[in-house]
Amino acid sequence: MSEDVRKWIDQFRMFIQEVNQEVRRVTWPTSRELLGATLVVVFTTGVLAGLLALYDLVISRLLRVILR
Repeated sequence: MSEDVRKWIDQFRMFIQEVNQEVRRVTWPTSRELLGATLVVVFTTGVLAGLLALYDLVISRLLRVILR
């Protein structure tokens, strides 16, 4: 193997080791926290979808009245 390839392999190994160290430091959410965050996202998405549907309905009705 050439020197460049060995250097690249050593750098890659070091990178993988550093990634593993960082992953061990991560504070993972509990299942209760994860469920709470998921519910917030689902609720917020539903509210925004409802608002967009309402806006679409109002604008389309206004355009129908204006363009008649």
